[in-house]
Amino acid sequence: MTQLTRSAGLSGFSDLVSGYGLDPVELAAQARLPAQALTQPDLLVAASSVATLLDLAAARTGVEDFGLRLADKRRMSNMGPMALLAGMQPSLRQMLAVVCHYQSLNIGPLSLLVEEEGDVAVLRGNIDLADRVGSRQVSELIFGGLCRYIQAVMQTGWRPRSVMFRHLPPRGPTMHRDLFRCSPAFRADFDGLVLARSDLDVAFDAPDPVLLSYLQDHIDQLIRGRARSISEEVGEVIVALLPTGQCNADAVAAHLGMTRRTLHRRLADASTSFRQLMEDKRLILVTTYLGGHRKHSEIAELVGLNSASGLSHWMRRHSVTPPPRTRRRLR
Repeated sequence: MTQLTRSAGLSGFSDLVSGYGLDPVELAAQARLPAQALTQPDLLVAASSVATLLDLAAARTGVEDFGLRLADKRRMSNMGPMALLAGMQPSLRQMLAVVCHYQSLNIGPLSLLVEEEGDVAVLRGNIDLADRVGSRQVSELIFGGLCRYIQAVMQTGWRPRSVMFRHLPPRGPTMHRDLFRCSPAFRADFDGLVLARSDLDVAFDAPDPVLLSYLQDHIDQLIRGRARSISEEVGEVIVALLPTGQCNADAVAAHLGMTRRTLHRRLADASTSFRQLMEDKRLILVTTYLGGHRKHSEIAELVGLNSASGLSHWMRRHSVTPPPRTRRRLR
């Protein structure tokens, strides 16, 4: 099953890759990501496609620490609504507890855990991309970003005791030491940050208890999926899965933790259907892509159709006409 992630992880990607003379939209298309993922932080996209995009950018730019350079631009706000709740916690321990507990709102295949033993605490993570091996770019983006978040709230020149990565060390000079303020250990048994246990007890300004309670309820509601209608939830998953070529009712139902029969029943209760939602989302995407600079074959892949001829047939069936300036080029 394809794992999903918020596109907020790509914040800053366009500026970074453009600085190396590459077209971010073209790279996104090659990674089978919708162009909107580069500008809309709350879009759900396939995590494996994000990994492909980062790996592709690193290869094309020749920048071995590309994911880390993207992490250097991280802010707490990249975590979305969870950032408000995390930022209002009275200590680093409670802040990290919030980040670990609500991580699924951001990166579906990532699990985070804080372990305390002796005088150290370890913030470790596991990234399950299911259909592909791990990506050093993704790992360094995640833990580089987490390090930046902690540095921002500690505000004392804080640095981890050590940084652990399972992948191989870089071949050339990188910014690892500049970002982490220490040299990471590579070929480790896990990916994570090692902190002094006493760091967890560092206290922050006392939060407003009423606002904190309100935020807690709101985030709990988000994680239970009650903040959006079933049509909105299904629509988001459809947009994420269309470029993978694996968008069907069974896959979408699995993502939402229900059976195909339940999915169809709930959509019927909302006066719609899976097929209708998929066609509606595909229509929006096709119309958007036709206004750009893509060929039929590229658009077909991004909307889950088999070929340029399949897209042409679909367009005729739905009375979709490309803009006059693109008709000759798209033939």
